[in-house]
Amino acid sequence: MMLIYWSLLNLIFLIKKNKIKKTIKSILLFFYLFFLVIGIKLFVFDIYKIPSSSMENTLFPKDIIVVNKLKYGPKLPRSPFEIPLINIAFYLNKKARSDMNTNWWTYKRLSGTSAIKKGDVFVFDMKFNPNNKTIIVKRCMGTPGTTLKIINGNIYSNDSLFNSSQLVKNEYEFQVKNINLLYKKVDSLGVNLVLNESLKSNFLFKAMLSKQDVNNLENLKLIYEVKRVTDTFSQTKNIFSKPLYTSNWNWDNYGPLKVPSKGMKIKLNSKNFELYSRLIKKYEKVDLQEIHKEYFIGNKKTESYTFKQNYYFMMGDNRKGSIDSRRWGMIPEEFIVGKVQCILLSNYQDEFRWDRLFKSVN
Repeated sequence: MMLIYWSLLNLIFLIKKNKIKKTIKSILLFFYLFFLVIGIKLFVFDIYKIPSSSMENTLFPKDIIVVNKLKYGPKLPRSPFEIPLINIAFYLNKKARSDMNTNWWTYKRLSGTSAIKKGDVFVFDMKFNPNNKTIIVKRCMGTPGTTLKIINGNIYSNDSLFNSSQLVKNEYEFQVKNINLLYKKVDSLGVNLVLNESLKSNFLFKAMLSKQDVNNLENLKLIYEVKRVTDTFSQTKNIFSKPLYTSNWNWDNYGPLKVPSKGMKIKLNSKNFELYSRLIKKYEKVDLQEIHKEYFIGNKKTESYTFKQNYYFMMGDNRKGSIDSRRWGMIPEEFIVGKVQCILLSNYQDEFRWDRLFKSVN
């Protein structure tokens, strides 16, 4: 773009009349800046606002973040409505608006500087209904081809324990020695305590805490041993997929589940159908059906399925306060926007956080 601009600029200098030269030069500069802004937003980086508390304490609601699109490779627009500034003309066109929620072009992504790794925090977009595209930020817990398992809230990938950040929040329970003094102290920690009503006489509290919060509470010497609370098997939440043979999957005990990779072939049986059929129908756009323990794609009987895309298992750092892949399933690669590079601005709880200015996100 720069080369084209300077080439045209040199041609303009050949024009003898200064008035015409200045006019053409101004028009050229306008279009250069116009397309430069579009190019940067589409292919280099963009800025987003965190909508919820699902990534606390790594990211807070209303944090403004910088998203690096070069890291994994920029995704090319699927329709003119995804092209900034230019999309205004299409929004004004009634006929074009009728197709605004459909893909005009096939999915393509340019090469990036690195591959997605377990633990990366990135932005992706999802459509929970045909008229609503939602920008979401989560942490990658499962990459294509890996087997993910959650045991009592601990996350394993290929049987290797993931070393979670000190900022990840979980639910903890603890008993208080001096309740009045504790309330005075916890205000400075920013911890919300909830009294367990069933054990009110024992002053048993619950709170969503990070590892840092736990260390700070223990250092106060005002509480007894802190115990992490995990879902029991009777507390089954709305899980995206789980095999029929067990009801023991919940948000703290999940899997094992192999994350599909492009070209991965699975045998179609009752177990795999329950695990992957919703994903295949939703994201692979394949009409997979089970009829009397036989499997059909359309009207054709089949015994296996080969995935067409790479998938990723995403989770929020606020483990009990996040709706993520445990609820709505793994996401396909085509949804990924880019890696979260840093926090541009943070105004958490209406207080500007200087310590979070340009803070990198890991």
